[in-house]
Amino acid sequence: MLFPESFQKLFVTLSTTQSASDRPPVKIFALRHSPSQLSILTPSERPRKVLLLLHGYPQNHTLYYETVQELWKAGMLEQWDVVIPDLPGYGRSTKIPSMDGSHYENSKRAIAADCVALIDTMYSPGQRFIVAGHDRGARVAYRMAKDFRDRILGICLMEIIPTRMMFQKMNSMNNHQLTLNTYHWIFLAQPPTLPETLIGASSDYYFSHTIESWTGPRYRGNLDPIAVASWVEQYRNPAVLTGSLEDYRAGASIDLEHDEEDEKSGKAVVDCPLLILHTREFKAQHKDVVDIWEPLGSNGVIVKQVGDDQVGHFLPIEAAAEAIPELITWMNEIVQ
Repeated sequence: MLFPESFQKLFVTLSTTQSASDRPPVKIFALRHSPSQLSILTPSERPRKVLLLLHGYPQNHTLYYETVQELWKAGMLEQWDVVIPDLPGYGRSTKIPSMDGSHYENSKRAIAADCVALIDTMYSPGQRFIVAGHDRGARVAYRMAKDFRDRILGICLMEIIPTRMMFQKMNSMNNHQLTLNTYHWIFLAQPPTLPETLIGASSDYYFSHTIESWTGPRYRGNLDPIAVASWVEQYRNPAVLTGSLEDYRAGASIDLEHDEEDEKSGKAVVDCPLLILHTREFKAQHKDVVDIWEPLGSNGVIVKQVGDDQVGHFLPIEAAAEAIPELITWMNEIVQ
Protein backbone atom coordinates (compact mmCIF):
# COMPACT_ATOMS: atom_id res chain seq x y z
CA MET A 1 0.00 0.00 0.00
CA LEU A 2 1.53 3.28 -1.12
CA PHE A 3 -0.60 5.59 1.06
CA PRO A 4 -2.04 5.28 4.57
CA GLU A 5 -5.61 4.04 4.91
CA SER A 6 -6.70 7.53 5.94
CA PHE A 7 -6.38 8.61 2.30
CA GLN A 8 -9.76 8.22 0.64
CA LYS A 9 -10.10 7.61 -3.09
CA LEU A 10 -12.53 10.07 -4.65
CA PHE A 11 -13.89 10.88 -8.09
CA VAL A 12 -15.09 14.48 -8.32
CA THR A 13 -17.12 15.70 -11.27
CA LEU A 14 -16.85 19.43 -11.75
CA SER A 15 -20.15 21.13 -12.47
CA THR A 16 -20.79 22.85 -15.79
CA THR A 17 -20.51 26.19 -14.00
CA GLN A 18 -16.90 25.25 -13.17
CA SER A 19 -16.06 23.95 -16.63
CA ALA A 20 -17.28 25.04 -20.05
CA SER A 21 -21.01 24.35 -20.36
CA ASP A 22 -20.73 23.07 -23.93
CA ARG A 23 -18.16 20.38 -23.06
CA PRO A 24 -18.28 17.13 -21.08
CA PRO A 25 -17.56 17.87 -17.43
CA VAL A 26 -14.06 17.40 -16.08
CA LYS A 27 -13.76 14.38 -13.78
CA ILE A 28 -10.89 14.35 -11.31
CA PHE A 29 -9.59 11.38 -9.36
CA ALA A 30 -7.92 12.33 -6.10
CA LEU A 31 -6.74 11.03 -2.77
CA ARG A 32 -7.91 13.01 0.24
CA HIS A 33 -6.75 12.78 3.85
CA SER A 34 -8.51 14.60 6.67
CA PRO A 35 -7.26 14.57 10.28
CA SER A 36 -9.30 12.16 12.38
CA GLN A 37 -9.83 14.67 15.18
CA LEU A 38 -11.76 16.90 12.76
CA SER A 39 -14.24 14.21 11.74
CA ILE A 40 -16.62 14.89 14.63
CA LEU A 41 -16.91 18.59 13.81
CA THR A 42 -19.38 20.12 11.40
CA PRO A 43 -17.86 21.60 8.21
CA SER A 44 -18.31 25.17 9.48
CA GLU A 45 -16.36 24.35 12.65
CA ARG A 46 -13.41 22.63 11.04
CA PRO A 47 -10.19 24.66 11.15
CA ARG A 48 -8.96 23.49 7.78
CA LYS A 49 -5.31 23.52 6.88
CA VAL A 50 -5.22 22.25 3.30
CA LEU A 51 -2.23 21.14 1.24
CA LEU A 52 -2.71 20.41 -2.46
CA LEU A 53 0.02 18.28 -4.09
CA LEU A 54 0.32 18.38 -7.90
CA HIS A 55 2.40 15.84 -9.80
CA GLY A 56 4.34 16.30 -13.01
CA TYR A 57 5.16 14.37 -16.17
CA PRO A 58 5.11 11.44 -16.66
CA GLN A 59 3.57 10.61 -13.28
CA ASN A 60 0.19 10.70 -11.57
CA HIS A 61 -0.79 11.12 -7.91
CA THR A 62 1.43 8.22 -6.80
CA LEU A 63 4.49 10.47 -7.22
CA TYR A 64 3.88 11.60 -3.63
CA TYR A 65 4.14 8.29 -1.78
CA GLU A 66 7.42 9.25 -0.09
CA THR A 67 6.22 12.80 0.57
CA VAL A 68 3.23 11.46 2.48
CA GLN A 69 5.49 9.23 4.57
CA GLU A 70 7.57 12.25 5.56
CA LEU A 71 4.43 14.25 6.37
CA TRP A 72 3.21 11.37 8.52
CA LYS A 73 6.51 11.03 10.39
CA ALA A 74 6.47 14.76 11.15
CA GLY A 75 2.92 14.60 12.55
CA MET A 76 1.53 16.81 9.78
CA LEU A 77 -1.30 14.40 8.96
CA GLU A 78 -2.74 15.08 12.41
CA GLN A 79 -3.20 18.74 11.50
CA TRP A 80 -3.52 19.07 7.74
CA ASP A 81 -5.92 17.98 5.04
CA VAL A 82 -3.94 16.66 2.07
CA VAL A 83 -5.39 16.44 -1.44
CA ILE A 84 -3.47 14.63 -4.19
CA PRO A 85 -5.24 14.54 -7.58
CA ASP A 86 -4.34 13.09 -10.91
CA LEU A 87 -4.05 16.26 -13.00
CA PRO A 88 -6.88 16.53 -15.54
CA GLY A 89 -5.80 14.49 -18.57
CA TYR A 90 -3.48 12.24 -16.52
CA GLY A 91 -4.10 9.02 -14.64
CA ARG A 92 -7.78 8.47 -13.89
CA SER A 93 -8.76 12.13 -14.34
CA THR A 94 -10.44 13.09 -17.61
CA LYS A 95 -10.15 16.19 -19.75
CA ILE A 96 -11.43 16.61 -23.29
CA PRO A 97 -8.83 18.56 -25.33
CA SER A 98 -9.73 21.74 -27.19
CA MET A 99 -11.26 21.01 -30.56
CA ASP A 100 -10.27 24.38 -32.03
CA GLY A 101 -6.53 23.77 -31.90
CA SER A 102 -5.97 26.37 -29.19
CA HIS A 103 -4.93 23.79 -26.53
CA TYR A 104 -6.69 26.00 -24.00
CA GLU A 105 -8.39 23.13 -22.15
CA ASN A 106 -4.95 21.74 -21.23
CA SER A 107 -3.37 25.12 -20.57
CA LYS A 108 -1.98 25.78 -17.12
CA ARG A 109 -4.71 28.40 -16.69
CA ALA A 110 -7.50 25.91 -17.36
CA ILE A 111 -5.93 23.13 -15.28
CA ALA A 112 -5.30 25.55 -12.41
CA ALA A 113 -8.97 26.55 -12.52
CA ASP A 114 -9.96 22.88 -12.48
CA CYS A 115 -7.83 22.28 -9.39
CA VAL A 116 -9.31 25.28 -7.57
CA ALA A 117 -12.78 23.98 -8.50
CA LEU A 118 -11.76 20.61 -7.00
CA ILE A 119 -10.96 22.32 -3.69
CA ASP A 120 -14.24 24.27 -3.87
CA THR A 121 -16.15 21.01 -4.34
CA MET A 122 -14.34 19.12 -1.59
CA TYR A 123 -14.55 21.96 0.93
CA SER A 124 -16.34 25.22 0.24
CA PRO A 125 -15.88 28.14 -2.14
CA GLY A 126 -13.21 30.41 -0.76
CA GLN A 127 -11.22 27.71 1.06
CA ARG A 128 -7.60 28.89 1.08
CA PHE A 129 -4.75 26.43 0.72
CA ILE A 130 -1.06 25.80 0.08
CA VAL A 131 0.04 24.22 -3.20
CA ALA A 132 3.18 22.20 -3.82
CA GLY A 133 3.93 21.05 -7.35
CA HIS A 134 6.65 19.15 -9.14
CA ASP A 135 7.55 19.54 -12.82
CA ARG A 136 4.32 20.21 -14.83
CA GLY A 137 2.38 20.38 -11.57
CA ALA A 138 4.65 23.19 -10.43
CA ARG A 139 3.78 25.12 -13.58
CA VAL A 140 0.09 24.70 -12.74
CA ALA A 141 0.81 25.91 -9.19
CA TYR A 142 2.63 29.02 -10.45
CA ARG A 143 -0.28 29.86 -12.75
CA MET A 144 -2.71 29.24 -9.88
CA ALA A 145 -0.86 31.73 -7.68
CA LYS A 146 -1.18 34.35 -10.40
CA ASP A 147 -4.82 33.72 -11.30
CA PHE A 148 -6.23 32.99 -7.81
CA ARG A 149 -4.31 35.39 -5.59
CA ASP A 150 -6.97 35.49 -2.91
CA ARG A 151 -7.01 31.70 -2.53
CA ILE A 152 -3.37 30.63 -2.40
CA LEU A 153 -1.50 30.89 0.90
CA GLY A 154 1.83 29.85 -0.60
CA ILE A 155 3.36 27.83 -3.43
CA CYS A 156 6.23 25.37 -3.37
CA LEU A 157 7.69 24.80 -6.84
CA MET A 158 9.98 21.82 -7.38
CA GLU A 159 12.41 21.47 -10.28
CA ILE A 160 11.22 24.24 -12.59
CA ILE A 161 12.04 27.65 -13.96
CA PRO A 162 9.35 29.62 -15.84
CA THR A 163 8.31 28.07 -19.16
CA ARG A 164 9.40 31.01 -21.32
CA MET A 165 12.88 30.91 -19.81
CA MET A 166 13.17 27.18 -20.48
CA PHE A 167 12.59 27.75 -24.17
CA GLN A 168 15.04 30.67 -24.19
CA LYS A 169 17.72 28.45 -22.66
CA MET A 170 17.39 25.87 -25.44
CA ASN A 171 20.20 27.33 -27.50
CA SER A 172 23.78 26.61 -28.49
CA MET A 173 25.25 27.29 -25.05
CA ASN A 174 27.17 24.43 -23.42
CA ASN A 175 27.18 22.43 -26.66
CA HIS A 176 23.38 22.25 -26.74
CA GLN A 177 23.33 20.09 -23.60
CA LEU A 178 20.11 21.56 -22.18
CA THR A 179 18.41 21.23 -25.56
CA LEU A 180 19.44 17.59 -25.82
CA ASN A 181 18.41 16.85 -22.24
CA THR A 182 14.99 18.42 -22.75
CA TYR A 183 14.28 17.16 -26.26
CA HIS A 184 10.86 15.98 -25.08
CA TRP A 185 9.68 19.58 -24.75
CA ILE A 186 9.87 19.86 -28.55
CA PHE A 187 8.90 16.30 -29.45
CA LEU A 188 5.81 16.11 -27.24
CA ALA A 189 4.58 19.51 -28.46
CA GLN A 190 4.43 18.38 -32.11
CA PRO A 191 0.97 18.47 -33.71
CA PRO A 192 -1.28 15.41 -33.70
CA THR A 193 -0.86 12.65 -34.51
CA LEU A 194 2.92 12.30 -34.84
CA PRO A 195 3.88 11.82 -31.17
CA GLU A 196 0.69 9.83 -30.48
CA THR A 197 1.64 7.39 -33.23
CA LEU A 198 5.33 7.08 -32.38
CA ILE A 199 4.89 6.76 -28.62
CA GLY A 200 1.75 4.67 -28.92
CA ALA A 201 3.64 2.06 -30.93
CA SER A 202 5.54 1.15 -27.76
CA SER A 203 4.37 3.31 -24.89
CA ASP A 204 5.61 0.91 -22.20
CA TYR A 205 9.14 1.17 -23.58
CA TYR A 206 9.02 4.94 -24.02
CA PHE A 207 7.84 5.70 -20.50
CA SER A 208 9.98 3.04 -18.83
CA HIS A 209 12.99 4.54 -20.58
CA THR A 210 11.95 8.09 -19.63
CA ILE A 211 11.48 7.22 -15.97
CA GLU A 212 14.76 5.31 -15.72
CA SER A 213 16.79 7.96 -17.53
CA TRP A 214 15.41 10.76 -15.33
CA THR A 215 16.03 8.87 -12.08
CA GLY A 216 19.28 9.41 -10.18
CA PRO A 217 21.77 6.58 -9.54
CA ARG A 218 20.59 5.86 -5.99
CA TYR A 219 16.97 5.24 -6.91
CA ARG A 220 17.44 3.86 -10.42
CA GLY A 221 15.69 0.49 -10.38
CA ASN A 222 14.60 1.11 -6.76
CA LEU A 223 11.48 3.23 -7.15
CA ASP A 224 8.36 1.60 -5.79
CA PRO A 225 7.22 -0.89 -8.48
CA ILE A 226 3.53 -0.17 -7.84
CA ALA A 227 4.08 3.54 -8.47
CA VAL A 228 6.22 2.94 -11.56
CA ALA A 229 3.65 0.53 -12.97
CA SER A 230 0.90 3.13 -12.48
CA TRP A 231 2.95 5.72 -14.37
CA VAL A 232 3.74 3.43 -17.30
CA GLU A 233 0.41 1.66 -17.61
CA GLN A 234 -1.71 4.84 -17.64
CA TYR A 235 -0.36 5.68 -21.09
CA ARG A 236 -1.84 2.53 -22.59
CA ASN A 237 -5.02 4.61 -22.52
CA PRO A 238 -4.89 6.80 -25.66
CA ALA A 239 -6.81 9.56 -23.86
CA VAL A 240 -4.08 9.85 -21.21
CA LEU A 241 -1.34 9.87 -23.82
CA THR A 242 -3.15 12.67 -25.67
CA GLY A 243 -3.76 14.54 -22.39
CA SER A 244 -0.04 14.58 -21.61
CA LEU A 245 0.80 15.72 -25.14
CA GLU A 246 -1.79 18.48 -24.98
CA ASP A 247 -0.10 19.62 -21.76
CA TYR A 248 3.16 20.12 -23.69
CA ARG A 249 1.42 21.59 -26.73
CA ALA A 250 -0.20 24.16 -24.46
CA GLY A 251 3.21 24.82 -22.89
CA ALA A 252 4.65 25.68 -26.29
CA SER A 253 1.76 27.92 -27.33
CA ILE A 254 -1.07 29.33 -25.23
CA ASP A 255 0.82 29.10 -21.93
CA LEU A 256 3.48 31.36 -23.41
CA GLU A 257 0.79 33.81 -24.49
CA HIS A 258 -0.64 33.89 -20.98
CA ASP A 259 2.81 34.38 -19.47
CA GLU A 260 3.55 37.23 -21.88
CA GLU A 261 0.29 38.90 -20.88
CA ASP A 262 1.35 38.62 -17.23
CA GLU A 263 4.68 40.28 -17.91
CA LYS A 264 3.09 43.13 -19.84
CA SER A 265 0.51 43.74 -17.13
CA GLY A 266 2.90 43.32 -14.20
CA LYS A 267 1.22 40.13 -12.96
CA ALA A 268 4.17 37.75 -13.32
CA VAL A 269 5.13 38.41 -9.68
CA VAL A 270 3.18 36.39 -7.11
CA ASP A 271 2.25 37.95 -3.78
CA CYS A 272 2.17 34.76 -1.69
CA PRO A 273 5.25 33.14 -0.07
CA LEU A 274 7.30 31.18 -2.59
CA LEU A 275 9.48 28.14 -1.84
CA ILE A 276 11.70 26.82 -4.64
CA LEU A 277 13.22 23.36 -4.18
CA HIS A 278 15.68 21.98 -6.70
CA THR A 279 18.27 19.23 -7.00
CA ARG A 280 21.99 19.51 -7.55
CA GLU A 281 21.56 18.29 -11.13
CA PHE A 282 18.96 20.99 -11.77
CA LYS A 283 21.35 23.61 -10.40
CA ALA A 284 24.05 22.35 -12.76
CA GLN A 285 21.69 22.96 -15.68
CA HIS A 286 20.31 26.28 -14.42
CA LYS A 287 23.02 28.06 -12.49
CA ASP A 288 20.83 31.17 -12.12
CA VAL A 289 17.88 29.61 -10.25
CA VAL A 290 18.03 32.19 -7.45
CA ASP A 291 18.34 35.12 -9.87
CA ILE A 292 15.35 33.82 -11.84
CA TRP A 293 12.93 33.32 -8.96
CA GLU A 294 13.77 36.05 -6.45
CA PRO A 295 12.23 38.85 -8.59
CA LEU A 296 9.04 36.78 -9.11
CA GLY A 297 7.85 36.77 -5.51
CA SER A 298 6.90 39.87 -3.52
CA ASN A 299 6.18 38.16 -0.19
CA GLY A 300 9.32 36.19 0.50
CA VAL A 301 11.23 33.83 -1.79
CA ILE A 302 13.24 30.90 -0.44
CA VAL A 303 15.39 28.86 -2.82
CA LYS A 304 16.85 25.60 -1.49
CA GLN A 305 18.97 22.88 -3.07
CA VAL A 306 18.20 19.41 -1.74
CA GLY A 307 19.80 16.02 -2.30
CA ASP A 308 23.25 15.02 -3.48
CA ASP A 309 24.70 13.93 -6.83
CA GLN A 310 22.85 10.60 -6.57
CA VAL A 311 19.46 12.31 -6.85
CA GLY A 312 17.72 12.70 -10.19
CA HIS A 313 14.66 14.62 -11.37
CA PHE A 314 12.02 13.01 -9.13
CA LEU A 315 12.72 15.19 -6.10
CA PRO A 316 9.55 14.35 -4.09
CA ILE A 317 10.73 10.73 -3.97
CA GLU A 318 14.49 10.79 -4.36
CA ALA A 319 15.14 13.71 -1.99
CA ALA A 320 12.04 13.40 0.21
CA ALA A 321 13.98 13.01 3.47
CA GLU A 322 15.65 16.39 2.91
CA ALA A 323 13.05 18.25 0.86
CA ILE A 324 9.86 17.57 2.80
CA PRO A 325 11.20 18.87 6.15
CA GLU A 326 11.99 22.11 4.27
CA LEU A 327 8.41 22.14 2.98
CA ILE A 328 7.00 21.45 6.46
CA THR A 329 9.00 24.22 8.13
CA TRP A 330 7.90 26.68 5.46
CA MET A 331 4.23 25.62 5.71
CA ASN A 332 4.22 25.99 9.48
CA GLU A 333 5.62 29.50 9.18
CA ILE A 334 2.78 30.45 6.81
CA VAL A 335 -0.05 28.81 8.74
CA GLN A 336 0.35 29.00 12.51
